Amino acid sequence: MVKTRRQRQWVVVLLAVTVGSLLASSVAPAAPPSGAVAEGTITALGAGTLTLTTRDGTQVRVAVTADTRIIQRKAVKLEDIKPNEFVGVTARREADGSLTAISINIFPPEFRDRIREAQFVMDTGNVMTNATVFQNVRRIEGRTLYLRLASGTAVITVPRDAEVFRLTVIQFGVLRMGMRVQARGANSPEGGMTATTITVDAP
Repeated sequence: MVKTRRQRQWVVVLLAVTVGSLLASSVAPAAPPSGAVAEGTITALGAGTLTLTTRDGTQVRVAVTADTRIIQRKAVKLEDIKPNEFVGVTARREADGSLTAISINIFPPEFRDRIREAQFVMDTGNVMTNATVFQNVRRIEGRTLYLRLASGTAVITVPRDAEVFRLTVIQFGVLRMGMRVQARGANSPEGGMTATTITVDAP
């Protein structure tokens, strides 16, 4: 199945986090899809639980624990990235060996000790770079991001169609009915799933 652009973006957010670390309804919630990943709109909220309704109308009950990370992401501009911020950049390797950014996530301070600072090849063939920004330069001929790694420097060109997101850890109480979210976690013996990470777009 071909993933939509939104799905691919959420996968990148969830991959980065993973590497580092209900109101009653008349319709019985279904088991989440294989891999315990569910995407949909919040249609019910309760004490430590929420129900997602997927695009095809399936309901998935999601349990939220004290260990669940709830991440809100907001689209920002490249110039909003500040020196010494910790970012994750998904980039493609060009024929000349240079890197061109596809998407950038600005991690919250809470993630600095939970995500491995490194550069590695993803299953898709793209390159993930988790590193500290030490310079953010816009040039006439393009836009360049300089990242500091223990092994040296990563220089990545950022085209104008590359999306940049600032991630923020939020509390369960911030979630509202109608929000579009993606949850990742483990299947629950009682049905539904227990989330390790929930990602929601800022309104």
